[in-house]
Amino acid sequence: MISPVSITKNYILQPGLLEKHRKTLEWMSAVLLWKRELAFFQKLLDQYAPKFTDVEDKKKIDHFQNILIYYNAEVTGELRRKLIDHETRLATMLETMDESRTDYYKEHDGVMQDLEAFSRSFITYKEDLFHFIEKAMDK
Repeated sequence: MISPVSITKNYILQPGLLEKHRKTLEWMSAVLLWKRELAFFQKLLDQYAPKFTDVEDKKKIDHFQNILIYYNAEVTGELRRKLIDHETRLATMLETMDESRTDYYKEHDGVMQDLEAFSRSFITYKEDLFHFIEKAMDK
């Protein structure tokens, strides 16, 4: 939201809107980091998969690979698109100086919840993958 500062026609952002913008930028950085981590995870799988010979371990490798492909090809791209669209709506709101656009606020909470949910899933995936790969490193 925008508040008039004075008759000079200068405007300042409301603190709540600045916080939403800051949080969105933080998540954009997180998505970029996730993409880099996924590339690293692929290298780990490529490097250590041949060391596993057990059928159950090969199934786990397939499982990790499928999740990695899904996260990399679909989820992170979709989350990034949501964030960019969200920031675009904020920019439009600021350009038009329309403080009444409550859809942005409602959308913000939903987007943040999606990102937090994926972040939790990603952490679990990473922990499971590292634990699994550590078995091959010890061989």
